[in-house]
Amino acid sequence: MNSYIIKETDDFYTLALFFSENGLETSIQKTTPEGIVKMWRLEHRETGDLIAAATLQIRSGVHTLGDLAVREDLRNQGFGKLMQELVFEEARKAGITELWGNAKVPSYYTRLGWEIVDWESAPNISLSCKTCPQRGVKCFPEIIRKKL
Repeated sequence: MNSYIIKETDDFYTLALFFSENGLETSIQKTTPEGIVKMWRLEHRETGDLIAAATLQIRSGVHTLGDLAVREDLRNQGFGKLMQELVFEEARKAGITELWGNAKVPSYYTRLGWEIVDWESAPNISLSCKTCPQRGVKCFPEIIRKKL
């Protein structure tokens, strides 16, 4: 039996804290932002500790892998890929043929079949813009697309 369980959730506040603590620039708020389609949490089966989380969103009229984070001390164990596959499966069920995303670690996503799209050709899905003072200092965000 797996030591984890994945649950759909409507508790954006807990996920927002988790995303922020794990390097995403997510606005921490108690209400679910407009555009969220679904949210999931992967947690330890016995303790309930949050291990990973993901969201499916609509931004600028396109479907996105809105947020995806894995607890820092549990990275590189396949949890991110597992959460992506869950989002892909849900998107396919809904008839969605492509997802967009904003990647701080683009090499991770390209290894999993995403393609990098130049900012000028992509929909405006980024939560931070390419002129952000952090760009080129702490992160190198890219716009990515995955054909499903």
